[in-house]
Amino acid sequence: MSRSFTLVGGRILFLALVSLAAHAPVLAASAPPTPIDVYLIGGQSNATGQGYLKNLPAGFAPDARVLLFHSGRPHLDSGAAPDTWIPLRQASESLDRFGPELGFGNRLQELEPARRIALIKHAHSGTNLFAQWSPGADAGAPAHWGPQFAIFVATVDAGLAALRAAGYAPALRGMLWQQGENDADKAGVNAAAYGKNLAHFIARVREQFHAPDLVFVYGYVLPPPNDQPGRDGVRAGERDVDQDSGSPLATPGAFVVATDDLDHRATDPGTRYPNDHLHFGTAGMLELGRRMAEKMHAALTPK
Repeated sequence: MSRSFTLVGGRILFLALVSLAAHAPVLAASAPPTPIDVYLIGGQSNATGQGYLKNLPAGFAPDARVLLFHSGRPHLDSGAAPDTWIPLRQASESLDRFGPELGFGNRLQELEPARRIALIKHAHSGTNLFAQWSPGADAGAPAHWGPQFAIFVATVDAGLAALRAAGYAPALRGMLWQQGENDADKAGVNAAAYGKNLAHFIARVREQFHAPDLVFVYGYVLPPPNDQPGRDGVRAGERDVDQDSGSPLATPGAFVVATDDLDHRATDPGTRYPNDHLHFGTAGMLELGRRMAEKMHAALTPK
């Protein structure tokens, strides 16, 4: 971890409070807070995103009604200042790539046109759940959090505080999670524990942010033709955590999204990675975000 938890939180909060006014309407002090729905995004390289802006469909544009707050380098780089609220745009490892935020933000705003939507994103490529994203035993033990979870918490706390300072009443509604490739170890120990670790992670995120009903939507990793050791263990864990799996690990409000039919970076137009079937390409990434939005909307819509 490149920054201490205390310093990260303080720096992010200062920047967020100073710059939010430049990017989002600040309401009069006497006005009642404006409701806004907040969704979190986390994970590793398929969460940072390996879709390419140049390959997006003609006419596609991020919906500027949706707000975005993201961590900065070396995690994410949108070309805009990190740790501030900005209109929706790509936020990946480099300026030419995007993650699920674009498809998710646009599609969810289509499905819920009357609601204000805000996304808070922290993701880092090549990171695992069992250590780097480990949430520790509880919210009172930050010394035992993994470095990525610590930055994630600081980013979310700062984003929420900045919204409140700007006159909004943020409500945490859901989280997107795309991660698991780095838990597919050869020995199979971490892969076998993935379901247990994911269920604990969901419980801790809900506890951390006092959001017991937070809907958690995640996608399967390692689609075919991937067949490395540990793959089946991670995917079994992902399957078991789904609310409707019937497994002892089934977690209410957690839903896995099918991804095996999505396009890969190997098939992207003009790709420099003809053998990369680990990462979703432009069309695949855009569709992943849309599927997550539709799953989220369905889960939040009263039956």
